[in-house]
Amino acid sequence: MKKTQCSAVMILIAVHLCNCFSIHAQEVDRSVLPPVPAEFKGKVGETYQDSTPDFSPALPLTAPEGAPNVLVVVLDDVGYGQLGCYGGPIETPNIDKLAAGGLRYTNFHTTALCSPTRGALLTGRNHHSIGLAAITEAATGFPSNFGSIPKSAATVAEVMKQNGYNTLAFGKWHLAPYTAYTAAGPFDRWPLGMGFERFYGFIGGETDQWAPLIVRDNHMVDLDLQEGYHLTTDLVDQTIAHIRDQQQANTGRPFFAYLALGAAHAPLHAPKEFIEKYKGRFDQGWDQVRRETFERQKKMGIIAVDAVLPPANPGIQAWSELNETQRKVYCRLQEAFAGFLDHADHHLGRLFDALDAMELTDDTLIVLVSDNGASQEGLRDGTANTDRFRNYYPDTVEEMIGKLDEIGSPSTDPHYPMGWAMAGNSPLKRWKQDTHAGGNTDPFIISWPAMIKDAGGMRRQYHHIVDVVPTLLEVAHLPAPTSVNGVRQQPMPGVSMAYTFDDADAPTRKEVQYYEMLGSRAIWADGWTAVTWHKKGESWDDDQWELYHTDVDFTQGNDLAASNPNKLKELQDLWWAEAKKYNVLPLDDRRYERVADPTRPVASIEKDVYTYYPETSIVHPLAAPQLLGKPHTVTAYVTIPEDGAEGVLACFGGEFGGWSLYLKDGKLHYAHNYLKTKEFVATSNNPVPSGERTLAFRFTPTKSNLKPDYFIGDITLFVDGKLVGELKDVRSAGQYSAVTGYGLVFGENKNTSVTHQYAAPFEFTGKVDKVTIELK
Repeated sequence: MKKTQCSAVMILIAVHLCNCFSIHAQEVDRSVLPPVPAEFKGKVGETYQDSTPDFSPALPLTAPEGAPNVLVVVLDDVGYGQLGCYGGPIETPNIDKLAAGGLRYTNFHTTALCSPTRGALLTGRNHHSIGLAAITEAATGFPSNFGSIPKSAATVAEVMKQNGYNTLAFGKWHLAPYTAYTAAGPFDRWPLGMGFERFYGFIGGETDQWAPLIVRDNHMVDLDLQEGYHLTTDLVDQTIAHIRDQQQANTGRPFFAYLALGAAHAPLHAPKEFIEKYKGRFDQGWDQVRRETFERQKKMGIIAVDAVLPPANPGIQAWSELNETQRKVYCRLQEAFAGFLDHADHHLGRLFDALDAMELTDDTLIVLVSDNGASQEGLRDGTANTDRFRNYYPDTVEEMIGKLDEIGSPSTDPHYPMGWAMAGNSPLKRWKQDTHAGGNTDPFIISWPAMIKDAGGMRRQYHHIVDVVPTLLEVAHLPAPTSVNGVRQQPMPGVSMAYTFDDADAPTRKEVQYYEMLGSRAIWADGWTAVTWHKKGESWDDDQWELYHTDVDFTQGNDLAASNPNKLKELQDLWWAEAKKYNVLPLDDRRYERVADPTRPVASIEKDVYTYYPETSIVHPLAAPQLLGKPHTVTAYVTIPEDGAEGVLACFGGEFGGWSLYLKDGKLHYAHNYLKTKEFVATSNNPVPSGERTLAFRFTPTKSNLKPDYFIGDITLFVDGKLVGELKDVRSAGQYSAVTGYGLVFGENKNTSVTHQYAAPFEFTGKVDKVTIELK
């Protein structure tokens, strides 16, 4: 890699006042330094004429000679058999080109869920040992699942930053504890608190790709959403722009860039031309698509020619048993997924081309990986409205058949059926959230033209996501740190994969890897795998363990548990030893109940009355007062000019559900969007007079807890404390948009419109002084 030539004064000494790192490994141990003042090697006389300067204590650290740029690309919910270069049916020419110039790993593994995999990827530690047994929102208060990465597990970004790298992050984060989802932080687990110098993306697990909730560095930003905006395009634009900025600064420092796309996690949003491209391509159904993928994988050498395709996953209907309506709906949802992934590949191609144009490709190590297997979270039918899905009120195929042309557009929030996830994980069993191979075996590509010469090669060594950080540290000539910012570091259990770069036949250096996810368990050691799927609510003592010699049975097709009980017992005992070593216990099979646990801490303190102001950040749902199903009053203190005013006073949610209090045509209105199935609108009897006014609505529940999915109550409207309108039997969902993040907004409706009674942002043309929310 070309570097700016520097004079001898660029040889740096210990400039950090913390236990972190220093200069070249052969001169100073980079793993830990005592907190001592920087050494000045000049001379201080009485005046500058008889003094000698030394700039080195004030200069930034330089990376070791030969340290490459690093780009890590993380795909979301992309299964083992979906990318073209892994035998999949979806066109991914740019990812395929990356693989053709680098290495494909065919035996690479993750944790089977997003936050745990991302935490392990960035820290090099097993997910339970960094408090990420599940997603951050599902923290349980045990060391295995605090939902917050400890400072004893510094990220590779922090390590590289303190060793001369610029560090950049884009896209999905999903590593901040849910108690930090506020405009006041705390920000120490947001990207800039975890080693990245710049961030542009979304903090939570998913967002609307057409109208995302975006954070830049440590603050939320309002997007000027133009026609055709898509988050993937924006993220790639931002990545290219920041790398160009970094390069033209001419510092000679390498970069570490982390790009975590929303693709292809639900909502499956893509431009229509990308979806239409796949029209009819999946009409043969998931059983046949799975079989076709399996056969391509054999021909490509991804799997052995004698591999066995396991039976269909439990609960999946045979395609031949479906009716015509089901087939049409299911195919369209799969076409949306394919278009979404194809669209992501298209824009990754722009990024790779930009690296070429900047002459950076040869000296840039690129890693591309998915965080888990294809997702079964769409269950049997999939959905066109995930918010309905989360509220136990899923749309039916009969409803979706009339919306096929809209699927993937801003008016939908789609996910595909689990049958397509089975096909997408070909040739493996089960899917995301499971410890069988379909949940944790993923595509993994490394490209580094300057050092990897076996272009297009495959590597079959067994490796895991915790092995990525040791690999990056080795290629950057950096040791694993023992102390960072004064905090003693947890050991890294991973194994560098660099030994595989020039030796396809090298025996794997990994010895053991355990798995646990939502109560299911597995362990791999010395080419053998023991695995069990746990049924929620049942005793773990009743779990049925399976045994596979995965060195010769990659697809887990031949269960040897009955014929080799001694080997099974050996692996079961090893699992318990690893579980104790890495903080896995206690076993926990709760899912949504973790998020709903009323004993958990909250992001903001609970009050009887909350006060909010206009022109402030969105209040994230996880930091907002919990109103649904509870009696509450929302009051806006406003000034209305003589010629009147209109616009939103306060709102919550968006296109797929929520509520809004607003003025229109001179009158006060309250609209409640019940999961995009029905709008309940209350309107004042008379226009609201000008001047200083208090405008309010009150929700009074009348039939609470009828079902998990909704509450019923009455709405009353008030102007200056006087009743001016009412509406009875308003149906309110059990939750709205906690994942996508459309929270409370005041003085306007940011992002998508809560109600079709107006078009966002519908800013209030008078003056909003404040808004109070009273819970009684």
